[in-house]
Amino acid sequence: MIRPSFRLALAAVLGAVFFSGCAEAPVTVGDNNVEKPLQDVTGVTTDDIQKALQKQALNLMDVYSLAVKHTETLATNYENVLQAHSQQAQAVGSALPQIALNGTKTWASSGPNGFIGNGSPNVLVLPPSDTAYFSAAETISGLNDPAALEGADAAIDYQNYTFRYQSQLLLESVAHAFYTVLELQESQAALEKSRDLNQQILDVEQQWQTIGRSQLSDVANTQAQLKQVLADLENDKYQLSEAAVTLATLADIKPDQPLVCEESYSQPSFTLEDAESKVEERPDVKSAAASVQVADAQLLAAHGLHLPTLVAEADYYVDYDKPVDTNVWTVELEASLPLFTGGQDFAQEDAAASKKRQAELALSLARRTALDDIRDAYKSLNESMAETDAYQQAVAAYEEDYKDTLHDLRLNLTTNLALLQVMTSLETAEVSYIQAKYQTLYDWLWLQVATGELPKMANN
Repeated sequence: MIRPSFRLALAAVLGAVFFSGCAEAPVTVGDNNVEKPLQDVTGVTTDDIQKALQKQALNLMDVYSLAVKHTETLATNYENVLQAHSQQAQAVGSALPQIALNGTKTWASSGPNGFIGNGSPNVLVLPPSDTAYFSAAETISGLNDPAALEGADAAIDYQNYTFRYQSQLLLESVAHAFYTVLELQESQAALEKSRDLNQQILDVEQQWQTIGRSQLSDVANTQAQLKQVLADLENDKYQLSEAAVTLATLADIKPDQPLVCEESYSQPSFTLEDAESKVEERPDVKSAAASVQVADAQLLAAHGLHLPTLVAEADYYVDYDKPVDTNVWTVELEASLPLFTGGQDFAQEDAAASKKRQAELALSLARRTALDDIRDAYKSLNESMAETDAYQQAVAAYEEDYKDTLHDLRLNLTTNLALLQVMTSLETAEVSYIQAKYQTLYDWLWLQVATGELPKMANN
């Protein structure tokens, strides 16, 4: 019988291994090229980043685009996706027959126990024998294979939904830092204006005090108000520095990067009930549901511990230094049914059932938390819009009051103290309006993220 060459068989196996599938490319950090998986969950493209880099002042989505490519969070989460795919490939591979090319080379003495008949050691040996053969084995152990495949699919879903959820959290983090910087910048400008006006009034009162036109208490009140404004300014400068550094770290930009607010807000076009109906589509809820499927696969594997294990093995010899009538192939089938394992199988089954119940509780909590998030965002947006409108009207009213009081002061119909009180009220209203305005912008984005409208992903 003519058998195939050992070298040809080895070359065939190595070729199959070499040309097998390769892993997907990872997401890199720091460059300006947006990989497709990253684009799919963020909506950010390479063109968006290139445009952002050419701008002097960045808007919110410009900063988010840069953050997508310059923070490690999303890249790390995509590595989890790749690992889940690798685990799926391992599960598929474990369900397939295992095929190997084996080779042995044997040396043996020419006498029993290495001695010749007179008991003297024998330094001579028989010619070495070579054996080369293919071996294939298939093992079916309970429900391990279907459970592994089911669990691997669920793990991929879990990691994909987590990847998507992290893109939403990143947008919220960027928006919070972005609007905080703009709020503090405008608040600081308002306080600087108030500081200058207070200083002007103080200078006038000090001059009037020398001629008896202003009382000592008027000067003291103005000085106290000026010191309060200066203290508020210092506090704003510190908070602005912290917020700017946070934003710079997220997007890899300079802390003094000019920013511009180009976003707007409007009354939600949907009801709260409509918003709540989207809870099942949230990626955090879907990832929790996928965790239940993973736990269910583990429970399936535990159930299979009570089933028999089947092993089929086959060998095919391609090179064999034996007589020609020696077997060319062999097949062996083995079955094993567990009868007693000391209760280990039941214990593993109980543990897997408990883990599934935990996953179901986590899913229930994720749903309730997501509903609370949607409700809070919806309520906060409506309240902050009403608050912004009220403070805007208050600012307009105090501006008219300031103009009227200043006019009366020039005609000696009122006092500097009255003007100072109006200025204080105007400053407070302006700062409150600025805070409410940016809170509304953030709440609008928060609601869009909570209901899955943002980021604008490929499947939106």
